[in-house]
Amino acid sequence: MQGRIWMPVGWQEGDDAVPAMIWTYPSEYETPRDYERDAVRDWNANEFDHMSYLRWSLLWTTQGYALVHPDVPIVGEDYNDNFIQHLSDSLYAAIRHLDNLGLVDPDRIGHGGHSYGAFATGNLLTRTPYFKAGIAGDGAYNRTLTPMGFQRESRYIWQALGTYLNMSPFFHADHLDTPLLMYHGGDDNNTGTFPIQSRRFMQALQGLDKNAVLYEYPFESHGPRAIESYLDLWKRFIDFFDMYVKNPAAPVEADEE
Repeated sequence: MQGRIWMPVGWQEGDDAVPAMIWTYPSEYETPRDYERDAVRDWNANEFDHMSYLRWSLLWTTQGYALVHPDVPIVGEDYNDNFIQHLSDSLYAAIRHLDNLGLVDPDRIGHGGHSYGAFATGNLLTRTPYFKAGIAGDGAYNRTLTPMGFQRESRYIWQALGTYLNMSPFFHADHLDTPLLMYHGGDDNNTGTFPIQSRRFMQALQGLDKNAVLYEYPFESHGPRAIESYLDLWKRFIDFFDMYVKNPAAPVEADEE
């Protein structure tokens, strides 16, 4: 696998390791060779990008964070039978490599994603201990609500029931011990990510007394478009990560007897 990292504005080689946002979007491949071919692509560092909530927004780097975008290849003939393992392994490899480079503080990393990336965030936060906080937008968290397939999954739920259930963060909500910020367009018409996905996941997390919040944006579809929505989201993103990733509160120690 490969990845890209943008260091914070003003960072110089030799500076201390910094907190990081890792933003991902998994991709499926039948063979490792398929991934190797797809991974050969260019990135124009001088290209202008509009302010965006997506992975390529460098606004994170203006707030003291490294922005990391690793590939997350899910490989196999029936890709999703390997989804959880390959997702977890990819992020573990990325974090270990960043730690070895001395660029990122492994104890101050958060994860984010939109749509299928939000689905990945839900799975990572309920399955792994890697992250201090997560951001998930316009995602799907219960695959029984997409029974006729999703993303590149061509099997119906009745043909791969175990895979559908295992991939659904909703059914592992009781294992989420990481603060999670979700957002969703109130008029999301993407067939796999109707707002009920976030609403029901949030209901479960509330019932389990988890540290989670959901912001729903009226009149927005599968991703914000209004500048007011962008500005509100970014304020919430940065405040959330500053609290739980950049400056996490020290654990309270019990008084010694």
